[in-house]
Parts: sequence; C-alpha cells; structure tokens
Amino acid sequence: MERMKNENPDRLSSLSDDLIVSILSHLPVKEVAQTCILSKRWQNLWSMVPSLCFDIHKWDGNCEKFMDFAGKFLLKRDEATETRIFRIFCQGFKHATDKFLPVYSKASKWITYAVKHNVKILELSFCGACTLNFPDCLFTCKTLEALKLDLMTFNFSNLKPSTIHLPRLRNLNLDHIDFFYDNLEKVLLGCPNLQDLSMENCGLKMFEFSCHSVKRL
Repeated sequence: MERMKNENPDRLSSLSDDLIVSILSHLPVKEVAQTCILSKRWQNLWSMVPSLCFDIHKWDGNCEKFMDFAGKFLLKRDEATETRIFRIFCQGFKHATDKFLPVYSKASKWITYAVKHNVKILELSFCGACTLNFPDCLFTCKTLEALKLDLMTFNFSNLKPSTIHLPRLRNLNLDHIDFFYDNLEKVLLGCPNLQDLSMENCGLKMFEFSCHSVKRL
C-alpha cells in the first residue's frame, strides 16, 4: 500500500500556481476559500482567483453569514489581482423580498470593488422587488465587456444620460427591469460598441432604436 502511494503523487499539487488558480476560477468562492487548509502552498492561492461567484445558496439563504463571508473575502483578497468575472446570485427563495434587503445595501460596495479591479464580466441576479442603488462607477466602467442584470424589478428612469458610458460593453442581458423607451435609448447611447442585446420581462412590447453596432437582438 505504501508503495502505491509513492507511485501516485498528488497530481494537483504538481501543477503550476497559475494553472491551479485557473482551475479554482470555476468554483464558487466558498469552495475556493476552503482550499486554503489543504497545505501551506495553498494558503494564498485562493486570493489570486480572478473569477468570483458569490451564490447565497451556498449559505442556505442565510444573509448574515453570506454578507460576512463576502466582506471578509474581498478584504483579504490580493489587491493586485484583477476581477475578470464577478457574479452575485440571490434568487430562488420564496417570499424573500425583505430578507434580502441587507444584501442589497451591501451590493453597491461589492460592485464598486469589482469596478475598481477592472471587471470585464458582471452578472447580478436578485429576487423580490430589487431596491439596489447602483454606484455611479458601474455605468462609467471602462473595462466592462459583458453585463447581465436580473433584478426583479429595477427602474432605469433615475439615471442621467451622462452617467452611462460603457465604451467596451459588447454584451448586455437585461431581465425583469422596468424600462420606458427613453430609458433604453439612454443605455444604447452610452454603449457605442454594443453587439449583443437581450431583453426579457422589461415591459417593452415594441420599440424602435438606432444602434448600428448591434448585431444580435
């Protein structure tokens, strides 16, 4: 038995740090953080993962534990590491509107963190009547390439045209967001390189717009 162990070393630990970090990028952040106990070498690898997925289901819908973990995770994360992908999932719970209000209040801070760390893909999914107050920096993010919002229900009417400037945004996916025609026009004018636009449950049955860069609707 001892001989067999020697002939089958830990293949994962034999990989380079960059490759391990790439593998960890496919896991939710809770599992990523747990890898720090594997060995001394793994203690800091979790902090260099560029793709972050915060899924409240991993905490069985416990908002306090979820918020505490997210805050500590981002605080201890390697500051030099960019955030290529940032996802927050808080859906799938019945009668959870009031329950998630504390999470909504923290979400703005987390989004600001992602923007400051050059986020390229941002996905936000919330249930209940969403009362998120988006930070202004989200709508002027120079690195954002893909944005997915499923917010049950958010109204864009308070956004000023000058606050929307997403020069690199190519993919925009909107679900359960209250729109009026002029609101949509504001968004499109601020996304000069938009190629893929997807809208569902946004209250617009028919609309016209002019955006030559859009290739798929």
